[in-house]
Amino acid sequence: MRVLLSTLNAKYIHSSLAMAYLYAYCKDGAWDMEIKEYSINENLENIMAEIFRKRPDVLAFSCYIWNIEYILQLCADFKKISPQTCIVLGGPEVSYDPVSLLKKHQEIDFIIRGEGEITLKELLRAFCGQGSFKNVKGITYRQGDYIYHNDDRELIDDLDIIPSPYNRENIRTYYKDKIIYYETSRGCPFNCSYCLSSTMKGVRYFSLERVKKDLLLFMEEKVKEVKLVDRTFNCNEERAREIMEFILENNSCTRFHFEIGAELLSDEMIDFLKGIPPGIFDFEIGIQSTCEKTLQAINRRSNWQVLKRKIKELIISQNIHIHLDLIAGLPFEDYITFKKSFNDVYNLEPDVIQLGFLKLLKGSPIRHDSCKYGYLFQNKPPYQVLKNYYISYEELIKLKEIEELIEKYYNSGIAKNTLKYLVEKMYQNDAFIFYEKMADFWEERELFDRSHKREAEYMILRDFILREHEEDYFAVELLKYDYFLNNHAHNLPSGFVSFNPDNAGEILYKLLKNRDFIKQTIPEWEGKTAREIRRYVHLEYLQDNTIYKKNCFCKIIPVLFIYNPVRKKAEKVVDVSSFL
Repeated sequence: MRVLLSTLNAKYIHSSLAMAYLYAYCKDGAWDMEIKEYSINENLENIMAEIFRKRPDVLAFSCYIWNIEYILQLCADFKKISPQTCIVLGGPEVSYDPVSLLKKHQEIDFIIRGEGEITLKELLRAFCGQGSFKNVKGITYRQGDYIYHNDDRELIDDLDIIPSPYNRENIRTYYKDKIIYYETSRGCPFNCSYCLSSTMKGVRYFSLERVKKDLLLFMEEKVKEVKLVDRTFNCNEERAREIMEFILENNSCTRFHFEIGAELLSDEMIDFLKGIPPGIFDFEIGIQSTCEKTLQAINRRSNWQVLKRKIKELIISQNIHIHLDLIAGLPFEDYITFKKSFNDVYNLEPDVIQLGFLKLLKGSPIRHDSCKYGYLFQNKPPYQVLKNYYISYEELIKLKEIEELIEKYYNSGIAKNTLKYLVEKMYQNDAFIFYEKMADFWEERELFDRSHKREAEYMILRDFILREHEEDYFAVELLKYDYFLNNHAHNLPSGFVSFNPDNAGEILYKLLKNRDFIKQTIPEWEGKTAREIRRYVHLEYLQDNTIYKKNCFCKIIPVLFIYNPVRKKAEKVVDVSSFL
């Protein structure tokens, strides 16, 4: 029997932890099993042709809100050309109301509900005649004209019975150049009403011995990035710290991403985190809202003042990449209330702000209570909110525009100094008003829903500054500085004024031939020729107030930007006046 496990990831670089677990637990000499992952950006015809050539007897897909529509279309067509293939679906998007799904989609034969490792293995054994379908817990299935819904399966108590899905061979081949997803636990201590984790009580852990063995493998193989998908990694602080300390003792180049609950951080843990070398840990922290009434309605219990203090301490240390989440469309949070939540989070100055929109997932408590709050939401995945009693569709459209600008300008980091100046000095720390006005500017010029090159994004921001603050040329000069900080370029975008003399190129070569200058500023490049160094630097004459952050015109100075060869961003900025 040939078994094909498959899914469609959101991006090529992603990998499916669910598929990896199923393969590790279910591989058996009684059947031939293979994993094949695709992405939603690939052509469905090509995917179906490749699956058909594998001639699977059992085809199993892992389903989520981002891929379910593609998978259902794929299954409907595949069943026509391979009716003998048994199609099995699993995952959070099909675990709720599976009977209705089977009635609507005749091409689907089995649905696995909840955790799938034990269930899939028992189901495959039943296919081989080793047991009956009616004795397999956790499945809903079609047999003739009837649909059967078996009892739920208990959650796996001892997670270590699932073999680790990772080994040196597949890390070097199958997972090469992909993000590795990993979990040290399942479940969540919280019961947020918009999250499916709220439907499963308690937290279960893989043993520390198992976790350390896996993490050591990733670090020894120099995996670039590991994303831990634990819903709240630090719910057991002692255990979390032991894992982090193990990483610090053994890591050389791997970056680790954690989802944490900042409200759970003790002062001792914060002190420990402040001492971590930069570039190793990324933290994603769900704020969602700072409105107390909203937090109570979604079963989140956090004190914003306490949370703010703890997050601020982490951000000030500048050694951990901090990613803060907000959700628009929650109960009791109208447009004005959301503005406050936005500003509360923005003014903490995290590295990334994710402005998400509520999705009323199947099986979530908030979807069950949708009438209570007047929710209208999309009929199809991702079931995103359209309006409720507190916020209109028109207001959500505006927030969507603001979200796009946050991604383009704030999260990308392309105009960090300019944005900080504008928000603090021109908008008195009301970041929401700044982005709202800029969204209006983009909308008036029909700039949304069109692709723009990086240079154009700077030009648009410059035009906005000049329209709203025509006397503030300092902001435009600051934008020039940001442009060269973030782009290894030799020329300014159209519309910006350059102060470079005509012989700037000659001046640069003279500077790079100065051995004393090289020794003092970039000693790591001693011994290289001026031509070699020229590839990684740019000389630009700027107003010195942009470099020294003074809002007054002083004088024009020569500034050398020294770039990282890979990231194309300036690692060092030097006032070279004294060397010329």
